[in-house]
Amino acid sequence: MRRCCFLMLLLALPLAARESDRTVEVLRYGCANEVGHREITLFRNGTVRLFDGPPGEELMGLAELSPEELSGALNRLQAEDLSEARNLRKGIDGPFIEKCELHLLLPDRKPEVYRFGRYDALPLNLSRVLRVAEDLALEVEDLKGVEELPVNYEPREHDILKRRDGHRYKVMRFTADNNGVELQGIDQPLFLIVLREEMRKEFVAVVSREK
Repeated sequence: MRRCCFLMLLLALPLAARESDRTVEVLRYGCANEVGHREITLFRNGTVRLFDGPPGEELMGLAELSPEELSGALNRLQAEDLSEARNLRKGIDGPFIEKCELHLLLPDRKPEVYRFGRYDALPLNLSRVLRVAEDLALEVEDLKGVEELPVNYEPREHDILKRRDGHRYKVMRFTADNNGVELQGIDQPLFLIVLREEMRKEFVAVVSREK
């Protein structure tokens, strides 16, 4: 039993590290009004996510930056001094005027949040940061509906699941305490153990299920 638990912990540690990088938002820039919502997010592992569409009906697209591209984007963001943007003047407001928010969590800096209107006059440095965000959005080649496992999904042996990175995994068995799910990679030779309550964080769709 102890050996089984130790194996689960050993296998889970690299996955937990990747999970952390994949969920930490370095940049999130979004604008919305009554008819539209667009949001660009850069995660610490180099994933770029784009939401675009009517509120509640947004389509989603993803892109993966190379280490060099991620480093370049971070360097551009860190090069900007945003001290002038801390007290932005309120501009045009009213129905259908988009309200925007920029969230930054850069290395060796405290979290930063900036709120402004779509048509407000912005400091040059802040405009350059927004240009970085828009450049990141160009990396997303297409948008598609958001994929998620059903809320009431219960894994079964032999289920083929699609992970958030697009790779497929097969449910092989369950851990002795029945709290973990053991999966074997189909597209790549990886073996995972994922807690049941974490399945919807790791996987987005059931590709096939035996009847």
